[in-house]
Amino acid sequence: MGKKEKIKKLLNIYQTLGFLFILITLILIAIPTSPYIWYRISPKAVEKDEEKIVTRVVEPQEVIEEKEPDPKDTVPPLNPDLPKGYFILIPKIGVNSPIGDTKDYKKALLKGTWIVNDYGTPEKDSLPIILAAHRFGYTSWSTQLRTKISFYNLPKTDIGDKISIYWNQREYIYEIYAKEENTYISDYSADLILYTCKYFNSPTRIFRYANRVN
Repeated sequence: MGKKEKIKKLLNIYQTLGFLFILITLILIAIPTSPYIWYRISPKAVEKDEEKIVTRVVEPQEVIEEKEPDPKDTVPPLNPDLPKGYFILIPKIGVNSPIGDTKDYKKALLKGTWIVNDYGTPEKDSLPIILAAHRFGYTSWSTQLRTKISFYNLPKTDIGDKISIYWNQREYIYEIYAKEENTYISDYSADLILYTCKYFNSPTRIFRYANRVN
């Protein structure tokens, strides 16, 4: 093989490697930006996502029994340094999201997290607290805002991770004990249940189950 042929062969190899590198780079760039692209192409996708989030997550004909009050449960002390209103914090993934206590789920999801009506609250915990949020959100959200107020990174949480809820300037602390991907809630004994959609317009949801530890 002549010198020119060797050089040509090396150039072909470098060109192939360069093409593969550019392709991989474009794919990595496209993954986090795909929600923006999809929602711009299909403006109604957000509404469909909202419908999937708020669709009843309790299995049909499932009866949820109220839990007996635990005499060991205490009300956390009032802390005037905490913000007024309702918030969920998940330190592991940088979430600090306002909780919308309203039947207008669209308004709540636009600002952050929605607490499912007719279930528990930190102050009334005979039923589990169920919190839902967008996974991908809206095109108006920046990447930083999405990370802060959505459940985009909920899959990165694990058993043992802590979750705080600020409720009327009291901090309630929970610990994740189970996780799953499912269509419906499978464990109603939890004190706190978090969920979000796994994919665009998908019935599959990502669930995290937690119990109060403080």
